[in-house]
Amino acid sequence: MLFFKKSDIEKRAEKGDKSAILELLRKGKREKAKKLLEKYESDPDLRKVLFDLYLEEENFMQAYRLLERYGKELGTAKERGLVYEKVGNYAGAVEEYLKVGDFDSLLKVGNILKATGKREKALEVLERALKIAPPSKREEVEEKIYAVKRELGLVEEKKENLLEKLKRGLRKTKESVEFGIVFRGRKVDEELFEELEELLVKADIGVKTAVALVEDLRRIALRKNIKTSEELKEVTKEKVKELLKGCEGTLNIPEDKKPAVILFLGVNGSGKTTTIGKLAYKFTSEGKKVMLVAADTFRAAAIEQLEVWAKRSGADITKKHEGADPAAVVYEGVERAIKEGHDITLIDTAGRLHTKEPLINELRKVKKVIQKLLPEEPTETLLVLDATIGQNSIQQAKVFKEAVDISGIVVTKLDGSAKGGAVIAICRELKIPIKLIGVGESIEDLQQFSTEEYVEALFD
Repeated sequence: MLFFKKSDIEKRAEKGDKSAILELLRKGKREKAKKLLEKYESDPDLRKVLFDLYLEEENFMQAYRLLERYGKELGTAKERGLVYEKVGNYAGAVEEYLKVGDFDSLLKVGNILKATGKREKALEVLERALKIAPPSKREEVEEKIYAVKRELGLVEEKKENLLEKLKRGLRKTKESVEFGIVFRGRKVDEELFEELEELLVKADIGVKTAVALVEDLRRIALRKNIKTSEELKEVTKEKVKELLKGCEGTLNIPEDKKPAVILFLGVNGSGKTTTIGKLAYKFTSEGKKVMLVAADTFRAAAIEQLEVWAKRSGADITKKHEGADPAAVVYEGVERAIKEGHDITLIDTAGRLHTKEPLINELRKVKKVIQKLLPEEPTETLLVLDATIGQNSIQQAKVFKEAVDISGIVVTKLDGSAKGGAVIAICRELKIPIKLIGVGESIEDLQQFSTEEYVEALFD
């Protein structure tokens, strides 16, 4: 049997020596250092190191735990704002970001206030942000201000078709990868193919997919004697549409079964609650009676946000206190929907991926409760994914797929992402149809996914 002698650094680290723990981090012994930091987190200096480590790992729930336990001496106001935003403590996020007061922080505050229904305050903050916006960001802020004013009834609404919305929504991707420029007035040569491959990877469609697509385009260009980039652009669009074959889906809402239940899954911050609110607004506008069920009971902010959407959309809501049993809330909500004759029930759920097994068990329990009352439901189980994190959302999806069968994907925040190509990667990897996409902040910007319109907007 081999015995490994502990080094002097490890011995000192195990006694809570800050310099020794930092040395372990420098040597790459991250997990060991983290365990020791967690053991000695009562030490003010060590918990600051631990807080920074959690931020670096994007472990926002643990960073939030430290803030809740030890107060706000940890991190900068911007870092605390980010933690609060990611865990759904929007009031805390607004407070911290306003302390910073720079352009990015004001923009975040405006977005949060708008999403939580505080549109007058959102307008005030966004107008402050516009005054200090860099030239490259002015148009984006002006569009946000216009959207808020439109919702407040301060300006006349300008109607856009789906293609126009998609073009606007994919603007960040197009600014980043500039497909339009690469296909403009170029001869078809190896330099063009290499540049196109690089841009496809940058748009986050996936390295393997990008390489295979460009190789296919090389063969087609040779076989068909394609000489101009404009001709190649049309071929590229057709090939991408082929990649997206089977990716387009529509919501299944049977008219003869009431209530139809739609179960929503997704991590905190994915746009899940906002998606539910926008759908509720859409359904009530069509004359349907809608019940919202606040089963994300681990975040008071989620319950409050859903309450705002219930008032805004004219939907009913079933909710309990923070920390209540989610399955009990679902049972009560579905039972009410049956008794009171609701057409559609939309159920919000928790998305705490740092507690994988409890999350999976909880979602399975929720589904069983629904089926106890309505054996053929849920009609739809929709997974909400954030486009701004690109292909990383695929790993999130795999956790939720372990818990329940997913009938469709909702891709949100396409307007805030330079990774618009991730839609292709998400569909091909998960083999689940994309049913809705979010291309902006207004209620009308939650749209049914169209392969044709998406590809046209991406390569326009």
